Amino acid sequence: MKEQKILVTGARQGIGRDSAFALADRGHEVFATTETDEQAGELARKAETNGRQMRVERLDLRDQADHQKAVDFAPDVLINNAAIGESGPLAELPMERLRDNFDTNVFHAIELTQDVLEGMLERGSGRIIILSSVGGKLVLPYFGAYHMTKFALEAAGDAFRGELTHHGISVSVIEPGAINTGFNERMNATKYQWFDEHARLGADMDRVAKYEAALTRTQHPTDSVTRAVIHAVESTKPKTRYVRPLWPYAPMLWLATAIPGRLRDWVLGKMAGV
Repeated sequence: MKEQKILVTGARQGIGRDSAFALADRGHEVFATTETDEQAGELARKAETNGRQMRVERLDLRDQADHQKAVDFAPDVLINNAAIGESGPLAELPMERLRDNFDTNVFHAIELTQDVLEGMLERGSGRIIILSSVGGKLVLPYFGAYHMTKFALEAAGDAFRGELTHHGISVSVIEPGAINTGFNERMNATKYQWFDEHARLGADMDRVAKYEAALTRTQHPTDSVTRAVIHAVESTKPKTRYVRPLWPYAPMLWLATAIPGRLRDWVLGKMAGV
């Protein structure tokens, strides 16, 4: 197995951290990045405690100067994992929150990808791995902002792949389901900074709570996603997409595309208990 230089964004915890640790354990040169210096210090201490050799620094996607760190590292593999999630009815979601969700999850991720691609194109090799979501293909009501960003990343993955494969650069999209990292709980909480019973759809509070509970009712460990990341990094033929864990999400996504939209909406509602 060839040792590779791997840049991971959003490595503070969850999928990003566990993937960075797993790749470091396999002998790769890992540059694990976080949004703030404080988070980087915390991650570095965890890595040191576990005897892992890896570079840890702040890489705020909004800071162009931080992007230069990625360019200077010249990664063989870029893992775009950093993300935030907004929840609440799209009918009245404050536009600055929607824009911020797109800025972080889509625009800044694509900008970072463009920055590191220059070196990959010069070398004629590289790998881009995009952490999307099952939510990039299936929409749960009251989480529209987050879903919209993941749908956009699905399209970005297809566009990058069509443009870069013949240059020796592979592009893989990984679609996790509900993973037990704390991300979904934090996303659930964002709406209550502005949404209450006095809001435009305030009468839907009970309905919102049921979809919120459905999102976190059954969550899975990061293991299956981490294995997909390793495969996308190391395989001679990485997949274009990985749904993880396969059960129950692969059949769920197949069913979502096989049935009419209104029937799909009804099924999702019944699953949430509305």
